[in-house]
Amino acid sequence: MRDLQNLLIRFEEDLQRLDAFLTDPMADLNRVQSLDHWESTVYEREYLPRLALAGMSDNPDLVRQNTADLHIHTQWSDGDDLDRVLEQALVMRLDVIAITDHDAIEGAFEARRRIHERRWPLAVIPGVEVSSADGHIGALFVMKTFPIGLGAEETVRLIHEAGGIAVAHHPYVPRSIERILRIKLGCGDLIRTIPFDAVECTNAVPGRGVNYNIATIEAIRKHNIVIAVTGSSDAHHAAFVGKGKTYFAGNQGVESLRLALLHGFTKGAEGYWKTQEKITYYRHLMTSIARNRITRFGSVN
Repeated sequence: MRDLQNLLIRFEEDLQRLDAFLTDPMADLNRVQSLDHWESTVYEREYLPRLALAGMSDNPDLVRQNTADLHIHTQWSDGDDLDRVLEQALVMRLDVIAITDHDAIEGAFEARRRIHERRWPLAVIPGVEVSSADGHIGALFVMKTFPIGLGAEETVRLIHEAGGIAVAHHPYVPRSIERILRIKLGCGDLIRTIPFDAVECTNAVPGRGVNYNIATIEAIRKHNIVIAVTGSSDAHHAAFVGKGKTYFAGNQGVESLRLALLHGFTKGAEGYWKTQEKITYYRHLMTSIARNRITRFGSVN
């Protein structure tokens, strides 16, 4: 009983200390949003990590394991309603998400704004899924969009110049899907030669779709590619947010994630799929394929 009382006392004390990091989160966000390069806010790098460790601040050796979903779409491209996306991220108890709409960044900015305004326990990384000539490339920690249709090497160079992290999204998507959509979706073996910062080894998909995740993992192992790996949902429907996760350690929130990606200390994993979830997924996939066959928008679900 005494241990429980001490824990509650520490928890209350830690919560009181958090007030110092909530002076004006919107003003801080407005400041960093005006910058050319990404910068974390006090809310993201101080308040949220300390909130997650409330009650445990007396243990200086404790290093937290965090979860992120680094590939999510909203209505700013071909995804779900932003509020539903954010709410599902909270339900899944994610620490960080990246909004990566197709060649658009406004949804990511709006998501970041809503989180700060509502003071929800979630960090949002601004990102873009860039439609390069060689396949889709995720740009994380960026404050701008990038030209469509450039080669992978040039696209990655521009992402790095913008201070971002370049991720090879679903590099081994089946050729059959690309032929149907008439769009290049995965960079394939270019992960061996292009200086990506990370490779998406888990793009959450049920059933036989897991084969292209396996192909990615096998390519990394076969060719001894030393690189960070990510797990993501690639959710276009809010219900699937968090189906794929990136695990990273650290007590500085998004700052810890960025360092983990740069130094290769992330792991990716995928959740289980219920039968009804599989049915919903493939229904959306078939609808999207039919739509994109006509519009060539660039999505696979």
